[in-house]
Amino acid sequence: MKMRVNPATMNPMEMNNVSSMMGMMNSIQKIGKSKRKYSVKLEKGDKKLLVKFINEAKKQFSETTSGDQYAGVYNFLNYVSDVAANKDSKELKVSFEEYEFLKKMLIDSVRAMEKMQFFWYQFIKKGMVKILCKQYRELLKKFN
Repeated sequence: MKMRVNPATMNPMEMNNVSSMMGMMNSIQKIGKSKRKYSVKLEKGDKKLLVKFINEAKKQFSETTSGDQYAGVYNFLNYVSDVAANKDSKELKVSFEEYEFLKKMLIDSVRAMEKMQFFWYQFIKKGMVKILCKQYRELLKKFN
C-alpha cells in the first residue's frame, strides 16, 4: 500500500511524523527474524512496568492487525511479556531490531505523554501522567 506524498504541501512536523512512522514500519518487518544477541538487565519494578507497557502495546497491535502483517510483532510482544512476568528471569534477550523497536516505542510514548494538555481541574490525571512519564524514562535508561 504505497502512497505518494507531495513534500511541498506538508509542514515540517508532519514530515517528521511520516519519517518516524516509516522507520517504525521498516523495523517492524525485521522483528523476529534475527538471533537475540543483546541482553537487557531488568529489576523487579522495571519488569512490572514493562509488562503493563507491553500489554497496552499488544492491545494496539491486536486492534490494528490485518492478517499476518503484525504476527511477528505480536509474537515478540508475547515473548517480552512472558519473560518480564517470570520472577526468575533477570534479563531480556533481544535482537538489534527488537531492541530498537522497544526503544522507539518507549520514546514515542514519553513524547506523547509530554505533549498531553489538561484542563486545570484534571490535576490528578496530570500528576499520574507525569509519574508514568518519569517511570518510562527510567525504563528507557535501561535500554541505553
